[in-house]
Amino acid sequence: MIHRKLKHTSLLREKKQNMPSCSVHHCVLFLLTLTLTTDPGAAAEFPIYAKLHQSVTLPCEARCSGRAKWSLDSNRDVVFARCDQTSCTSVQEGYEMSHDQFKRGDLSLTITNPDYSMRKTYTCECDHSDYVTVRLRIFTVFSAVQMQTEGDLKLDLTVPESVKVIYRGSVSADDVQICNVTDRTLQCNTEYTPRTSLSNSELTLRNMWRSESGTYTIRNLDHEEDIQTSPCSAPV
Repeated sequence: MIHRKLKHTSLLREKKQNMPSCSVHHCVLFLLTLTLTTDPGAAAEFPIYAKLHQSVTLPCEARCSGRAKWSLDSNRDVVFARCDQTSCTSVQEGYEMSHDQFKRGDLSLTITNPDYSMRKTYTCECDHSDYVTVRLRIFTVFSAVQMQTEGDLKLDLTVPESVKVIYRGSVSADDVQICNVTDRTLQCNTEYTPRTSLSNSELTLRNMWRSESGTYTIRNLDHEEDIQTSPCSAPV
């Protein structure tokens, strides 16, 4: 009896050891696929990160026997691309769905040239059932800048929303907020107001000192997301 029990325990242990394991990435992907294919209409929102101006694909897998579309999550009348059993249509420029992929159960949306204005929350639908809700984000851009010989520093602010400009010195761990930019209006702290100006999408800091080398960050005011980080060095 004891021998039989030990043999059974050994078989269970061997079976467990031989079971295929999955990495965290594959397990999460499996659970996400299981959720999306078994419970349409209850799609959870998740982020997809894109590099600025580099094509990105928003995934959506579902067998759709009718019509599918990608729309703005907060307003389903705003449609970016759609497919039916005959063809696919790009409703807005820069958004594409493939009919060949659609027929294979791949309803993915490709954004061909993502920029900051496209950071929205998108939903993939088939016959009025939600399958995926995706929030598009843009990776932080790292762009080194250098003070000009006359002591000016210029920062690019080609973003469509309110931002703040933050400075961190080379030997300091503390952030200093230089100014806010809202609706192309500049509001700076007392120290920087006399030597800061905004022209079109370019912020200029004048009369910079070598000691003001460090990192300058442009951060979204609403979501506290870093849009651009610029290490700055003084001219030699």
